[in-house]
Amino acid sequence: MFLLFEDEKVTFDQFNENANRVANALLARGIKKGSKIAVMLPNCPDFLYLWFGIAKMGGVMVPINVDWKGELLQYILNNSDAEMVVVGELLFPQIQEVLGDTPGILNIYVRGEVTGTKTTHPLDELFCASSEDPKVALTPEDPYEIMYTSGTTGRSKGVVRWPEYVILRGLRTVQYMGYTSQDTLYTCLPLFHGNAQNLTVMPALLANARLALGVRFSASGFWNEIRRYGATVFNFVGTIVSILSKQEPKPDDADNPVRLARGGNIPPKKWKDFEKRFNLYLVETYGTTEGGSIWNTPGGKVGSMGRAPYFNEARIIDEEGHELAPGKVGELIIRPRDPNEKWLEYYKDPEATSQKVREGWFYTGDLVYRDEEGWFFFVGRKKDVIRRRGENISPQEVEIVINTHPKVLESVCFGVPSELGEDDVKVCVVPKSGIQMAFEEIISFCQERMAYFMVPRYVEFCESLPKTPTERVEKFKLQAAHPNENTWDREKGIKLQTPHI
Repeated sequence: MFLLFEDEKVTFDQFNENANRVANALLARGIKKGSKIAVMLPNCPDFLYLWFGIAKMGGVMVPINVDWKGELLQYILNNSDAEMVVVGELLFPQIQEVLGDTPGILNIYVRGEVTGTKTTHPLDELFCASSEDPKVALTPEDPYEIMYTSGTTGRSKGVVRWPEYVILRGLRTVQYMGYTSQDTLYTCLPLFHGNAQNLTVMPALLANARLALGVRFSASGFWNEIRRYGATVFNFVGTIVSILSKQEPKPDDADNPVRLARGGNIPPKKWKDFEKRFNLYLVETYGTTEGGSIWNTPGGKVGSMGRAPYFNEARIIDEEGHELAPGKVGELIIRPRDPNEKWLEYYKDPEATSQKVREGWFYTGDLVYRDEEGWFFFVGRKKDVIRRRGENISPQEVEIVINTHPKVLESVCFGVPSELGEDDVKVCVVPKSGIQMAFEEIISFCQERMAYFMVPRYVEFCESLPKTPTERVEKFKLQAAHPNENTWDREKGIKLQTPHI
């Protein structure tokens, strides 16, 4: 058995046959090698069959974030040169809205009820072709996917991906994590994102293991789904660990089949408590959509994202490009030890590619430091760093402190313009359900636990934080909404009024 999804169980042979059907159906419809096909689906087996089927016939999948709509969706479809869209029934209105401004889209296949024009077809049509191998000649230079960056720090760019590299990443994951055919790898992270693709789907396939697929993350249902599938491994992003750790303890928390959980941005103060409570190992690693990684193994140093693996070189540099000594914070740059290993190309954007890759080094834009033993520690995004009163502030370090408050579920920190120039610090805080908090509680808590220049000037309480489906907080939305009537100004001791323009 390979794929587990709700009540479905799919063998390796059935999975391959479904991918072949997609490939042969696309070829029969005149879709040619190199054609771009946008896939806008929630987590489901059909997404996987499309991914591998498109690759088998030489096409290029463009995975689409299910929350994209309007101008951004229009931009992605046009920039990627997509000529076909596969979309879920409930997401179809988002595609309809931009069809008039996406002339390259020739056909739409809908998973579910079909409405629309003569160019709209039921997705089931793509599963009626032969299950035999399409036997299309492919080379290592043929891309299989263009994955767009999240765009949380700028305009989304299409990252071109090749089969050879994604297979290498999968094999290295199996090697470092020690996955075997006895494992069941679970993910509830979206398949249109690299985390689910690179860290769960490909390793499960290459380890001859089982892949358990959840539709989405649910704090209340997470462990029940883990037990239902018998999952031994799951991947996460940092907010998932924080949210799970803040659920009310249950007597059976440790009674689960998981041996290993892998992800990034684990709150250091929650690390050991989480491991003990749920009877598993946490492993923090680092990677980017574009390529390059820092790896850890079970039992690695708490708070660290790992060391440079044998197949990568990693350095930390200052603004002038000089390598920094241990303990100094700077930008992380990475390159493969094998110069023939191809990582990064932004689709139709050679200028952006050359800015990111210089002399073989990939400039991550992330601020880190390493200790004397070579362990790397994440500090924050270079562009996220807040400059206040001549001091550089890592938003993540402010969030780590606030998130330890017993009344806080989660928080996000970011810079807003100061009337004195540079930035002031603002935090948006989500209290735990049913809990009332005063603004002063946050300030006094921070004043006791962080440098004076890090203490937020502005505090806003929120019911929830805007996030991408991969649980990344969309800070730009919160920044755009500042100031507002819910924002409290510590220096003035009042709530702000939204300016009238």
